[in-house]
Amino acid sequence: MDSQIGDTAWETLPERVRADLRDVDLLRTVWARRRQDRPQQRHGAARRELTRDRVREWGGGADLTDLLLTGESVSGEPLTGPHVAALAGRVAELPEGEERRTGVPDGPPLRPLRTALSTEHTLRLARAATVPAHPVVRAAHTYAECVRVAAEASGEETHGDGAAWTLPWVLASRVLQRADLPPLLLDPGTPPPDPAGKHDPEEPLAPLVSHMARLVTGALRDELAWNPEEAVPSGRPVPPLTAVTRRRVLEHVRSRRGSVALLLSALDPTATATVTSGDGGRGGDTAHWWSCLELLVDGASLALYVVVRDVGSPPSGVLAVTAHARLTTPEGVRSALEMSRSDSVTVLPTDCVDDRWPQVRELVDEAVSRAVHELTRD
Repeated sequence: MDSQIGDTAWETLPERVRADLRDVDLLRTVWARRRQDRPQQRHGAARRELTRDRVREWGGGADLTDLLLTGESVSGEPLTGPHVAALAGRVAELPEGEERRTGVPDGPPLRPLRTALSTEHTLRLARAATVPAHPVVRAAHTYAECVRVAAEASGEETHGDGAAWTLPWVLASRVLQRADLPPLLLDPGTPPPDPAGKHDPEEPLAPLVSHMARLVTGALRDELAWNPEEAVPSGRPVPPLTAVTRRRVLEHVRSRRGSVALLLSALDPTATATVTSGDGGRGGDTAHWWSCLELLVDGASLALYVVVRDVGSPPSGVLAVTAHARLTTPEGVRSALEMSRSDSVTVLPTDCVDDRWPQVRELVDEAVSRAVHELTRD
């Protein structure tokens, strides 16, 4: 599978969206190479476990997990009108969403579409699922058309909450898996753009395509990393891309310390801001390196970690850059940074550090901004 450069739909997309799609293709190449070295049952177990965990975050159960996963036997089935009608019928039988996992951001709960679809509706969805385009573009087109169909069939306005319906996610997942990509899984921290919203009139789907490309990239990265039984070899040299990425992250975190310390001193003259760094990965865990900005003000402390992590064991050459924070107050310790999976940055083996640095720098700046806000808002 490639980016279908010659396809007319590809040419109409903004360059930033095409870059997201190229990332999907490049990461899928790494993912496919690693999959060849693993037993097929391990690949299936990884996908099922990761999908089940994400479904649980949104209050779904085993029935929804089964609907999102096609399995090897049906992944190649054409999405005809009758096939779409059968899927819609199965989705309509799903129970209402259960309580979400603790710590998951609030948002509209997933709900099945109970209204039966007409033959015209199912044929529209079948046509959307077969448009000649990159698989992620096709999945976004299918999702958007399904949100419109659901609104028409139910008589409801979407109000930008198309993610609340289960059927668009199920159909888009089928489209992706028919192209040998992971299913499309909701990111609790970042709802998808409204397909009916006001976007670029020349390419209204561009924000949705970009969003879904990042979701697919995250899913590929998670599957690549899922390997709980193998240990990281000790004593291996650090690749140049990894070394430069982690050094730049540390330098940028240090560069933010002065301005943050100045801000905090206006609230508490005794406030402090320090930067430390370290590494992990011993004892069989995936290797990772962290930079920590620790802030202390008015009896509360916040530790913000920016982590550069090898993806896969043994390492695949892919890196994930993420951020999280821990706030300690007299009332206890809690997470203080709600950044979505889409906020993380994937560094590919074909990159040089300058290719990804703008995204990494933006991640660090956003994490610092949110963490300081969380520390000072009370």
